[in-house]
Amino acid sequence: MFLLLVIGLMSTTGPAVSAGELLVLEGESVTLEATGHEQDKKDLKRMSWSFYEQEIVVYSHKNSDVDYDRVYEARVEFDVNTFFLRLKNLQKTDSGLYKAEKTLHGKQKETVAEYMIYVLEHAAAPTLTVVSNWSSSDSCNVTLNCTGLNVSLISRCNGIVCSQEGGVTSLSISLNHNTVSCNHSNPVSWRQTTMEFKPLCPLYRDDLAPPAGMSPCLLKALLVTVVLTTMVTAVITVHIREKLDKSK
Repeated sequence: MFLLLVIGLMSTTGPAVSAGELLVLEGESVTLEATGHEQDKKDLKRMSWSFYEQEIVVYSHKNSDVDYDRVYEARVEFDVNTFFLRLKNLQKTDSGLYKAEKTLHGKQKETVAEYMIYVLEHAAAPTLTVVSNWSSSDSCNVTLNCTGLNVSLISRCNGIVCSQEGGVTSLSISLNHNTVSCNHSNPVSWRQTTMEFKPLCPLYRDDLAPPAGMSPCLLKALLVTVVLTTMVTAVITVHIREKLDKSK
């Protein structure tokens, strides 16, 4: 189960309690814990869990009776020993504030736990489209557009790596061998779309490509330097040999 827990503080009536935000994938389940009541069981009158102000389960300690709200009865489980509440098959409409409250004999109701739940849908499958492409035997230039829901990411690939433009955290593009991948994610799930890269650069040859991080212009300059150095070395060698031959 994809689950992210961020601990924080929320305002409550009565003593402050530790609260949490839960991000849950739609259709999954989550267990809400209620602590700090273990020493109060002998004085406990009732325990309840609420969704906002609607009580979804009430436990009466005197006769160990558990009363579920009929709307939630098929989708919740209450543990009479730990007072934990399990919510099953969560939907986006289940997003909201859940609160556990205890009532001791002779005392007012007290909040012992609060959770703000956000139910998120599965990340949508992204689309990967070609904006432009050009290739030669030693060069490749492909511009791709990775789109997920209402956001998009432009990337330029040279046959070795893909550079990303913009700060879209939910989208990413990567090139692995002959496969370019477009990834779309949210805090609880991710989806991927792939595309073969070689057909986008039909003239491009890997064995003629410059090393990663080296531009074609830099490679040409390096080759010219090597050739000139070789020529100068050859001239100097011939000149030295001629001098040696004359001195004999």
